[in-house]
Amino acid sequence: MNEQSSLPPQQTTTESSSSMISFPEPDGVLAMKPSLKKYLGYLAFFGPGAVLVSITIGQGQLILGPQIGGWAGFRLLWLITLNLGSYIIAYIGCRFTMLSGIGMMDMFAIKTRRGWLNWLFILIMLVFIPLFAATIMTTLGQSLQWIIGRGHYLYWGISFCLLAALLVLMGRYKLLEYTQAFFVAVLGIGALLSVAIIRPDILEMIPHFFLIGDVPSYPPWVDLIEGFSKTPIPLLMLGYLGTLTVTLVPLVGYLGWMKVKHWGIFKGKKDPEGFSRERLELFKRHGSLSYLPNDEHEIGKAKTLLKPLLCDLCIAFILVSLISAAYMAAGKYLLGPQLDGTYLLPSDMNLIRTQSVIFSHMASWLEPLFKLSVVFALFGTVYAGFEGVSRMMYEAGKGMSKKIAGTSYRRFVVVLLVYILSTSIPLAVLMSLGLSVLLILSITLLFIGVVGVIMYGIGAVYMSYTLLPERYRPSRLLLAMGILGITLLVIPFLFLFV
Repeated sequence: MNEQSSLPPQQTTTESSSSMISFPEPDGVLAMKPSLKKYLGYLAFFGPGAVLVSITIGQGQLILGPQIGGWAGFRLLWLITLNLGSYIIAYIGCRFTMLSGIGMMDMFAIKTRRGWLNWLFILIMLVFIPLFAATIMTTLGQSLQWIIGRGHYLYWGISFCLLAALLVLMGRYKLLEYTQAFFVAVLGIGALLSVAIIRPDILEMIPHFFLIGDVPSYPPWVDLIEGFSKTPIPLLMLGYLGTLTVTLVPLVGYLGWMKVKHWGIFKGKKDPEGFSRERLELFKRHGSLSYLPNDEHEIGKAKTLLKPLLCDLCIAFILVSLISAAYMAAGKYLLGPQLDGTYLLPSDMNLIRTQSVIFSHMASWLEPLFKLSVVFALFGTVYAGFEGVSRMMYEAGKGMSKKIAGTSYRRFVVVLLVYILSTSIPLAVLMSLGLSVLLILSITLLFIGVVGVIMYGIGAVYMSYTLLPERYRPSRLLLAMGILGITLLVIPFLFLFV
């Protein structure tokens, strides 16, 4: 439905003023009575969540998940449970924007002293994103070298990262969403089928999702694996949790994808970015979100418009949890000590190839499908990562710098990608000379996937409760869940001091 038709005549032309706005009418499926048709219709809202899942599966679960399962079995499944905290934080942060039209990073820029939180996020990105890009250049390059059978892996990794950067500049969001959904489905379904054939002991698995604090030690046989780096277990735990979470990159990038999808207050807006800037200027002038209506009907529409966000994040969390558990279970049963006395475990020298057994043990002809899916999934992670980082940095920087705010998004992306590529390529070369990929990956994901998310979560909960008008604020239950979500992500840090 066209939003203009739902607005009273006197409000149609005054959205940029301080007068109260009218929320757009929700999609028809949201207004339907509870039924199977309605809930199946909710599946159509799954879009940005596919990007979240792809980033998780592309790098984290293909490397760290099976490896941890290979030496630790089920004992770290509780990290998947802790990941619920990042999705709660993502919902609270995006909820604020869908109701107010203002990005959370813009609020941080205004409401923190000299915007220190934004500057901290920008610093984290500038330091750790090149490291992450270097690790994925290595992983993607090794995969392509394995498949093609010739050429140095750095050549393949760098070439395909350059291609991903070009597609970010040329491509559209829909291409990212659709391609990621397909290849994530292949890797996810493949892992689930593989584990189903193994028939793991479900009754043994389930308790480990709730045995929070059960920390294993490395078994002696890992010392026999060439190239295996014994990353300190608390750091490895935090790194693995960082692969599971809605990291700082998509956490902020999601706000941009939400505008592209025209969700919430952006429904029907031809220029969501311009509308968001107008709301921000109103807030700066009046010091409050005074344009939000107090009418009961409008408040009801606003809350109904949140359902696509909730559906998308719930589906993403369920998929990430199932696929992550499947890869860890596959690692337990298929990796580690083998019947012939050898050991099979991903290491810095062999990051991907050993995981092919997860597919090939079902049928040998599935190994080529695994290879193809791995390449596209990792390539998709680069593509999604470059896209997400660009949106995240733009959102964080435009409120801090008039120069960034006055720069077109496309030009900003060009400058940022040049920086990432020019710094990550030398780092990838250092990794080829012996710098531990798994250690660097763990440290990187610790900061962008756990530390940054906790800080964002604290800010999002505080801003939502103090800045939104009373009737738009999170309920007591949602507030308690937000605090719980932050607490869950803090738990692994306690083991750094044990």
